[in-house]
Formats: sequence, structure tokens, C-alpha cells
Amino acid sequence: MNDTPAPRAEGAAFPLVVRCLVTALTAWVFAAGWQALDEPVILNASLSAKGLVLAGLAVLLIVTFWVWRSRTEVTPEFIRQTWVWPKRVKWADVSHAKMIYVPYLSWLVAPRLIVRAGAGMVTVFHAADHDLLVAFTHYALAPEQRQR
Repeated sequence: MNDTPAPRAEGAAFPLVVRCLVTALTAWVFAAGWQALDEPVILNASLSAKGLVLAGLAVLLIVTFWVWRSRTEVTPEFIRQTWVWPKRVKWADVSHAKMIYVPYLSWLVAPRLIVRAGAGMVTVFHAADHDLLVAFTHYALAPEQRQR
């Protein structure tokens, strides 16, 4: 039996480059939209079409905000990530954990841990922090370390 304590970690869910790219894309969409405001197609659009565009822009802003704010926490009892809707799974409920990591591209493709818990429910947790990646790897490779 391994007496090494199970790791705890907390950190940003998304790498800085990803956060900057999302912000740049959001700014580009808003700039392009601003330039198109005086186009006849936009001016003559129905109220519901304009509402749909505004709703899409609101979703884009919300996602951009949460890409910056989102944090992931791993403890021996659970894994949690703040997001538009918070995600939390107890290790005792996890039947399978798989780490997804793209070598040399973790700055662009956020590493993630995919867990299957409960009635086949799949939840994805992202990590940009080195300590989180170590904890993810620990729990993905050593299921007996998860608290039952």
C-alpha cells in the first residue's frame, strides 16, 4: 500500500494562450458586428432576428468571462470546476477517469480529465496549472487512491 498522501491542487482551468485567443475572437466578433450595424440587411432584420444575434453575443461574453474566471480544484474527496454552471464530482462516484493531454500543445489545447460517474454521467474538467496536471495524472492512473 502506498503511504504517499493523495495530492490536492487548485488552479486556472484554461491556459493563458487559450484565454487570450477567446478574448481576441470575442473582440473580433464585436468589432465586425459594430461595422455591420449600418448595413441594410441588419437595419431591415426582424426584431426576433436582432434578438437572436444579441442573445448569441451575450452567450459569447458569458463564455469569455468564464474562460478567464474558471478554476479547477482536486482533493482526495472530489474534483470541482467553476464554470457557467459549476461542475463537481465525488471520487467515490467515479467509475472511470481518463486524462487527455496533447504533448507540446498544452498551451493551446487545454489538458482535461474526463470522468464517468453515477449513471454513466460524463464530466470534463480542464486544467492549465502544473500541479493540477500532476493531480489529474495521479487520480487517472491510481484509482485506488480515490476516496471510496
